Amino acid sequence: MLGLAIAGSLAGAQEGLTTDHSSPQNLLALFNLAKQNDPAFRAAASQLQADLETENQAFSALLPNVNFGARIEKQDNTYDAFGMSIDASRNPGTYSLVLNQALFRPQAWETYKQSQLSGEVAKLSFQQAEQDLVLRLTRAYFDLLAAQDDLASIDDQKAAITEQLALAKANFEVGNATVTDQQEAQARFDLTVAQELAARNQLAQRRLQIETIVGMPVNELAALAPSTQLSAPAPNTAEAWAEQARNNNLRTQQARLARLIAQGESNKAKYGHLPTLDLTAQMVETEQQIFDGNSGRPFDLGVDSTTIGLVMNIPIFSGGATQSQVRQQAALLEKAMNNVELASRNATQAAKSAFLGVQTSLAQVNALETALASSELALRSNKTAYEIGIRINVDVLNAQQQFNATQRDLSKAKYSSLINMLELQAVAGQLNAESLKQINQLLLQ
Repeated sequence: MLGLAIAGSLAGAQEGLTTDHSSPQNLLALFNLAKQNDPAFRAAASQLQADLETENQAFSALLPNVNFGARIEKQDNTYDAFGMSIDASRNPGTYSLVLNQALFRPQAWETYKQSQLSGEVAKLSFQQAEQDLVLRLTRAYFDLLAAQDDLASIDDQKAAITEQLALAKANFEVGNATVTDQQEAQARFDLTVAQELAARNQLAQRRLQIETIVGMPVNELAALAPSTQLSAPAPNTAEAWAEQARNNNLRTQQARLARLIAQGESNKAKYGHLPTLDLTAQMVETEQQIFDGNSGRPFDLGVDSTTIGLVMNIPIFSGGATQSQVRQQAALLEKAMNNVELASRNATQAAKSAFLGVQTSLAQVNALETALASSELALRSNKTAYEIGIRINVDVLNAQQQFNATQRDLSKAKYSSLINMLELQAVAGQLNAESLKQINQLLLQ
């Protein structure tokens, strides 16, 4: 579970499912839109439906197979007998109803069991697609918030530099400051204008990125509350998360199912030595025309036949192909077993790496909160010192820039911590819409 706590009250932090663009759009509302509009997720849903049909197709091989056949012809016959020539025209037909039922086909049964396993693999693949959507949307959401924070920080810095520039001009006019202070403030202002242009471009790019996922325009986003406090994940040990990843990681589960499917293929290859037994039943109705020598006329004759039987096929020699297939599938089974071990190790490494990422980002948040308080104090001190003449203008500008940068970096560190927590859950196979709801509760609606 995510360890998330909010210091203070967050009025109106409720699950927002509205898509009304007059109010901020929150993460959960955008996720619901993305499930409807994201092409990658919709393709995964269609793929799931297609893959689940494999089981029905495999089961059909175990059920009776009934076919109806019909053949209708037009015949023009001439009969020569007893010195006479008789012309006859008719439309004979043959109608058949054939039933086949597999009685002993071990390969068909094994294929059906494999299809059930393939269905489970398909469900895990779709769950993986849902996790990918959560992560893609969350990254795009917080990237857009970070771009908004960058622009807001530059605007604040621009406003502060404008104020400092005006103060430097006023002090220069009365002889309390040198022209250097004015020029330094002007240079900072010009640089900030250039940074503002770049920040607006980045904001537009981030907005396009999230709009591509949700499939519609995105205006104002619900922001993370400044008072949000993030706590450590539970459990708070790397080994505990690694154990969960070894058991629940989606790719590891898929590898285990793939090993079972490979075992089925190995069994099917061995079943190539066994006989097969089918039940067949057939009903045939045939219309025939026979010449009657006594009357000298042709007449129609209908023939009905019913056949029921057993058909057995016993493989005797296939040129060594069956033994070759047995060896081939044995090698592929060994490969699948190694893939299970590889997936387990990768999941373990990814879980520990993700846990370290969470720990590092949370430590950065704590350090930046301390740095922000220090930067704010330093900014106030430099402004006071400048007013009484013991600090120059550049000192104030540097302190303002440091404060804005620290404020921006703190927000980014919080965003990174939330994303890292979701990535940790994904590696452990626990990420779902409920995880998104927990983060959504931290947003100011």
